[in-house]
Amino acid sequence: MAQARAPAWAIASQSARFVLRERTVALLAVLFVALVLISAWLGWQATATVDRIYLDAAAFLQKTGQPVPANPVLDISPLSLMRNMSVYVALIGALSVIVIGNRLVGLDRKAGVLPLIGIRPFSRATYAAGKIAALAGLILILALISGGVAAVTFLFLPAVVPTAAQWAQLAGFIGISALYMAIFGLVALGAGAAARSETVGLLVPVTLWLTLTFIFPQLTANLNPTAAINPISALAPLPDTPFFHAASQILGPLSLADAYRFASAGLLDYLPPGMGSPAFLPPIADLMLATLFAAGFAWHALTRQSMAQGDYDA
Repeated sequence: MAQARAPAWAIASQSARFVLRERTVALLAVLFVALVLISAWLGWQATATVDRIYLDAAAFLQKTGQPVPANPVLDISPLSLMRNMSVYVALIGALSVIVIGNRLVGLDRKAGVLPLIGIRPFSRATYAAGKIAALAGLILILALISGGVAAVTFLFLPAVVPTAAQWAQLAGFIGISALYMAIFGLVALGAGAAARSETVGLLVPVTLWLTLTFIFPQLTANLNPTAAINPISALAPLPDTPFFHAASQILGPLSLADAYRFASAGLLDYLPPGMGSPAFLPPIADLMLATLFAAGFAWHALTRQSMAQGDYDA
């Protein structure tokens, strides 16, 4: 069993190292981490400021003998401080894994090493498993970094103490963020293997990302592009018209950005009371199903990729 896994592991580790050497991939990854840090810092600053104002006001009220109200910081869930992180995952995180998925195959094709790989004593399935494992590992690293930043932020806020259940919700948010990014990364991986040109291999997943992020929310919830990237305004009530009610039901399961938005809002405790996804499929189930479909597409493309031709078609 260990010998059967060895080629796939070698392909995965080597592919991950080669991709991390790419400047574009490195810059996008650094940008994503930087935005996560900024999101956590903004949440920390806002909460710390409110807490300092409350402490000063409480001290004044105690001196004057007036009643001291409860700390407003304690009235909101600490997880809601991380709501902007969902925006960065949906934008920069998704774009980062699209480039990663594309380069995992594109580097092999551009270097002309596919014929050399094809004569090795392992199957195309092993090659596909190695590429998917490399993608999964890189996405996991991005997700764990974002989760670590959020956890450190909570530990440095003395007025904010998440419960065990809230820590579990944060872990769930990191999990669905990894799933959401994996959808686009797997599509990019499959498109890079199936496309005849490098441009098409990158254009297909980017077009899918643009469609799901900006076009579908307009059709299902009448959200303009600026509202679609705002974690609060994107949760506006559905317009009470027959068209949007029908569109939310029919296109809802395909609007993965909406599914991720509602799942994130629920896990990070900023979903308005009584509001839920209008789609008939629950958001987390929708994301899991989409990930399976994307994985199937990537597997099909990778296992049927021609190993005889080294570069893209001219």
